[in-house]
Amino acid sequence: MSDKSGWLRHLPPVLWQDEPETSEFGLGTALRIFEKVLTGIPDGVPLPHRPHEREHEHEPPREHEHEPITTEIARLDRLFDPWTTPEPFLPWLASWVALRYPTLQDAPLWDEYQRRKVTSEIARIYRLRGRKAGLNKYLELYAVGRTRPRVALDDGTRLLTVTPGPEPGTAASVAGLVVQGPVVTGAGVRVEGVTRPWCVAAGTDGGLFAGDIALPAGVSPQLKNRVWRLSPAGNHDVAGTPPKPRPVAPDTLNLTRVVAAAVRPARGAAPETLYVLDRAGQLYAVPAPFPDTPATQIISLATAGTPLWPVAMAVDPASGDLLVLDRGDGPGSPSRPKIITVRTDPPAATRTTLRTVVEPLSLAVEPGGTLLVGDGGDQEPAAPARFPGNLVRITRAAQAWTETPLLPAGNPLVAPTAIARTGDGRLYVLDAGLKPFAPSATDPFICAVAEHAAVFEVDPAAAPPTAVRITEPGQFVYPTGMAATGDRLVVCDPGQPEVAGLQPFWSRVRPFQFGVVVHFADGRLPPDASARQLVLNQAVGNIRSIIDQEKPAHTLWNLITAI
Repeated sequence: MSDKSGWLRHLPPVLWQDEPETSEFGLGTALRIFEKVLTGIPDGVPLPHRPHEREHEHEPPREHEHEPITTEIARLDRLFDPWTTPEPFLPWLASWVALRYPTLQDAPLWDEYQRRKVTSEIARIYRLRGRKAGLNKYLELYAVGRTRPRVALDDGTRLLTVTPGPEPGTAASVAGLVVQGPVVTGAGVRVEGVTRPWCVAAGTDGGLFAGDIALPAGVSPQLKNRVWRLSPAGNHDVAGTPPKPRPVAPDTLNLTRVVAAAVRPARGAAPETLYVLDRAGQLYAVPAPFPDTPATQIISLATAGTPLWPVAMAVDPASGDLLVLDRGDGPGSPSRPKIITVRTDPPAATRTTLRTVVEPLSLAVEPGGTLLVGDGGDQEPAAPARFPGNLVRITRAAQAWTETPLLPAGNPLVAPTAIARTGDGRLYVLDAGLKPFAPSATDPFICAVAEHAAVFEVDPAAAPPTAVRITEPGQFVYPTGMAATGDRLVVCDPGQPEVAGLQPFWSRVRPFQFGVVVHFADGRLPPDASARQLVLNQAVGNIRSIIDQEKPAHTLWNLITAI
């Protein structure tokens, strides 16, 4: 009975003992048809496979066509999992969560991975609709394809707090610090306030000093570069009736473009002192009590015939000297990056040239006196191996300074714009994620590297040392400064820098308006010009449709990119 169904033995013998020979049709032959359907037994008659049922695309039909139907029923739940359901089922499953995959001229825009990812995560995002966090997650989900643009929402949040998790390397919570911005009406500026903070320093009482670059020349309304003193909760010093935010030393702190601020704790008879540095190299001191004390210019670091481009400043806790990081005249120029050591009494400056640092962006002093310099590296990298930035540890010896890269070559840093240690000793790096860091004059929104800005936790003691991102994508636009107050980090975000033909500043002076800043990585775009333009148009069109559909109803938005 090899051609008969084995299920006959479960029937009374009276039904099958007079079964005909194998070549004849009978109960056993009919029952074998059902046995094959339900259990998949081989019978020498293979059925054609559908491609998604084979383990491999080119696998030939097998005699054993499918698993027993009981097995299929047992794993029926896999049909309802976006990561395990057969690809043809994905549109059906997406309809369960009100999701329709985008197409262009009936051609799908998403690959299989993106369809599975969005289907699996979209339901959790629905509860965040109408909030910045929800819009961020929408954009991040819809941008996981090959092009993967960097999309950042600038809703005018100027300062943000980052609270690291209790364990090293765990996710941090990010929240906007509510501060007074400028109040602008048709009659002009009614009230000044924090507009575009470029740098931030922490006072000994946990308060903050934010260096504000305001708006560039030619952009209305005109606001001055200021330094604002804020409480840990973001409250301004105020003066007048009615009370209005009052900047530090408004009449004597004349800044071209503020680039750095640092606080030296009280030393002997000298009070706590705020130092402010501007782009022209003018260094000012403002001693406590800050609201009522005028600023004094200590020294000008500019010298005739020598390019100067200060980018950061720190206080040496051992000597009380100021350490200024000077970019020089940029990569490839004779004027190399350097550290300028400034003695304040009597004023004097000593310059030490750095040998290996390429694009200095940030500076910190370690407890032992060594320096950490955030180096953006080559700003026009020709190969992926040159994409990462790094931290450079500088040991200051009497004979010569030594420079040692802290992180391995394949680390995730791109543009480390600030370095800070929290009260528990953990080391953090703020990274803008863009290379080149300064917008290009030709393609300001198509970069060699375009990753989301983030805060990284660095473990120098690991072997090799590691840098782990602890903030979610989309939290920052163009972060440039960070300070630690206890176990909390405060990040300043001035938003997208000025670009010819665009004014990306409306969110800073107009309530209920936000900017959507889009950058593309050159290596993720097709080399062919026509294909590249098509991809850019598709990405921007997709982003526009998401913003229009998901933005809060009371807001207006402005696209900040160029395609």
